[in-house]
Amino acid sequence: MDWIHSVRAIQRAQAKNQLVIFVGSGVSANSGLPTWKQMIRQIAQKLPADFNSDAPFNPEVYLRIPEYLYEQDTSPDHVDYYRTITEILASDAPANPIDELIFEIRPHHIVTTNVDDLLERAQSLNTRLYAVVSQDADLLSVSSDRYLIKMHGDIKDPRTVVVKESDYLDYEQNHPLVSTFIRSLLINHTFLFIGYSLNDYNLNLILNWINFFRKQHQVKGRPQNFLVQTKTPSRYEVRRLASRNLSVVDLNTLPDVILGRAPIPPSLTAAFGRRLYAYLRCITDDRLFQHVLSLADTLDERLTPLLTYGRIAADDLLNAFDFGPSEVVYTTLILKDPEMFRRLRPVFADRRAAAPAAFAKAGIQTLACAGETPITLPDLPARSDEETILLRDYLGNRYLDLQDDLETASPAAQIDYGHLLGHDPAAAVAADAEALDPSDTIAWLLHTLRAHLVERRSAADLSRLFSAEWVRTQPGTGFLRQLFQSTATDQFAMMTDRDRLEDRLRAAHPEDDARVIRHIYGRLSARARGYWFFIRDNHLPFDASTNAQAYLKYAIQGMLCLAGSPGAARSWDDVDVDIVTKFAKPRELTRWFARYRPKGIPFADRGRAFAIFDNLCASVMAFRDPRWLDPLSNLVTLISANPLSLGEAQRLREAGLPAVLSVLIRHPERAAGVFPTVARLICGQPGKIPNKGRWLALLTQTDFEKRLGKFPEYAAVIDTLKS
Repeated sequence: MDWIHSVRAIQRAQAKNQLVIFVGSGVSANSGLPTWKQMIRQIAQKLPADFNSDAPFNPEVYLRIPEYLYEQDTSPDHVDYYRTITEILASDAPANPIDELIFEIRPHHIVTTNVDDLLERAQSLNTRLYAVVSQDADLLSVSSDRYLIKMHGDIKDPRTVVVKESDYLDYEQNHPLVSTFIRSLLINHTFLFIGYSLNDYNLNLILNWINFFRKQHQVKGRPQNFLVQTKTPSRYEVRRLASRNLSVVDLNTLPDVILGRAPIPPSLTAAFGRRLYAYLRCITDDRLFQHVLSLADTLDERLTPLLTYGRIAADDLLNAFDFGPSEVVYTTLILKDPEMFRRLRPVFADRRAAAPAAFAKAGIQTLACAGETPITLPDLPARSDEETILLRDYLGNRYLDLQDDLETASPAAQIDYGHLLGHDPAAAVAADAEALDPSDTIAWLLHTLRAHLVERRSAADLSRLFSAEWVRTQPGTGFLRQLFQSTATDQFAMMTDRDRLEDRLRAAHPEDDARVIRHIYGRLSARARGYWFFIRDNHLPFDASTNAQAYLKYAIQGMLCLAGSPGAARSWDDVDVDIVTKFAKPRELTRWFARYRPKGIPFADRGRAFAIFDNLCASVMAFRDPRWLDPLSNLVTLISANPLSLGEAQRLREAGLPAVLSVLIRHPERAAGVFPTVARLICGQPGKIPNKGRWLALLTQTDFEKRLGKFPEYAAVIDTLKS
């Protein structure tokens, strides 16, 4: 088989966590251990001279030679036989680079017919992922998602070693659990054989298993298997192996550019070892493999699965392919590698390719690299008209319109926005499940998250789901898993950028650092807005989630910090306003205002901010939903940060006070949380107070007085209402 196609097939299997690497003696030979044939010859040297004079070295008698030695051994319990096997196969040699690279590939399981411990000695941290199994008892006593199966035993216990003919003939009877486990992998795993020759008995035994079950169950579409070697097979052998679902990869076809650029360690001196290392390296190293591939085709293959998302997380996009050192600042992806940048330019000229669509869905509008002309990416629509209308309603706090527009929306949108409106999610969840493509893992995980959030399922259940090995290894699901597991890495990066902003703005002349400040904030903004669009466009109802509040708080602090810098401040659009008002706790927002002392909020459209406030107040009046009191309080805080005319202050009062009153009458338990906003609206400016009598009657009730008497503003509010 073409080695390029084999690498791509193996990469796909690895991405699905369906790759098993079989390791033969040809790999250990790179550490100085004998190959299987060499071992048989060394055993033969222990037999009488008349046997060796016949020199019957061919595959038919290979297994009988150890059997002859065992039978002619008259020592108690055959200790001499086992001592001979140990002397031949035991070694103190370190693991070789191929052993290390096997773990870097991270197959689902590793199976070896070697009995040495070279693989266990590998220094890769990934060795910790694999539980070692050398006999049936290990499978019963060790539970793991990944195994290193020493199919033929361990030389540390010579009696477990499978070498002689009777060991092979009785293998399935003596090792029923191990053999059953390996055969179970035939169902849906790709096998990659390395270190085996075509006449290797171990290889042919496993191939017979594959062929037997394929014929018995008439399976036609199971995954392909691969044998990597340096000997070119005849066309007859290729056909024979193809009938057994095995493709031979001839390492002699590796081009010089791969051999020249692969970082082959000097310790690999044999031609086979060097070529095998270069081949395996192509599986893990996109940069190396790209020297013989079309970049456009590779990006299509890697990025197409991500198009299931309504919004793609920038982290998932960058993890799908090795673009080299890079960072996202606002809506620009800055690459540090000029060569990669130049190779990407023609890719984005083809609007039919997956890359432009994927980058558009990730919110990236420009590619930039120092010394290069920026690439403006095609403006591809990422939302349908229906989605645009729903998002417009949501951003404008027009919840009455949202309720009407939601009637004909998709089930996913009905789950998401219906959650905001207090709708029963059962019918939408069921419809969303029916619309799923069973083969689309991303769509299934998104549905599971929606159902979890609106049905209030156990957080532990979801954590177990996202901890499952098959989920962790699915491409394009890293950010999705992060939402419910650990956001520590992202949060640390955001906290660091917030601290850098604070340090810059404390400088004597912060305007001198405006460019640097905007760059630092650009990273914060990209993460925060990327998160916001991810949960909105994928219809994940996170609005009341403490996870979302914890994730976005550093970006909100950065926005307020930047608002205090005259040379670096940027205007806030609807998304910025939404992030602050719906994902900050009012008390925390008040503390952050005191900490950063912004010189006002730079609304992109001041009139729009008032309209959003009016719409929210009207929605609160219509739905009486106490969850909307926090956003209302935060909007008052933002708008009041700018100088207000008497008319604007009165507008806040006339819309805000009736809305808050309508909720507190039904939900007095929310009074303490919203009282600072009430006090600001009542006492902040002179003028008419709507519902003045009703407010006085409510706030002087015994229950409210107990709840609110601790606030220093309470007495002033009562006096104002009485005046």
